[in-house]
Amino acid sequence: MAKRMQHWRAIIARSKGCTVSSNIAPSTSTASVTQNRTFAWAYEGMPYFKPYEIFAPETSNSVMSAILFNDLNNPTSVANPNIPLANPNQLFSYGGFHGGTWRCAYEIDSIGESSVLLYFSRVAAPYALAIGGLGLAVGAKLLGF
Repeated sequence: MAKRMQHWRAIIARSKGCTVSSNIAPSTSTASVTQNRTFAWAYEGMPYFKPYEIFAPETSNSVMSAILFNDLNNPTSVANPNIPLANPNQLFSYGGFHGGTWRCAYEIDSIGESSVLLYFSRVAAPYALAIGGLGLAVGAKLLGF
């Protein structure tokens, strides 16, 4: 609800002639997000669902700063209230640095558990191979090979 209210306020401000820069940032692996272990595990598995990409905080900050600079200094930017928009919500889509969220066939909510499982399967693969090799060695020993 809070984000929706921010969007409404931005649309109203732009309609009254104010320059408005309101852009969508991508999923970012900040300390506040990754301290929740479930989110951290899910973020590690998200890149398996192309085109999702989780960005480092430095990358997100740099790109979002560049988009803000463009919005404030480029007279052809959608942030400029003199530029006509077919729909007021285009204010948010033109500068969106979404990290693949808008192009992926899956919603983030639907792949969270799968992302965690993919992450753990990648982490556990060397151990599974070692246990499998040990099992083969024991089996060969018991069978007399």
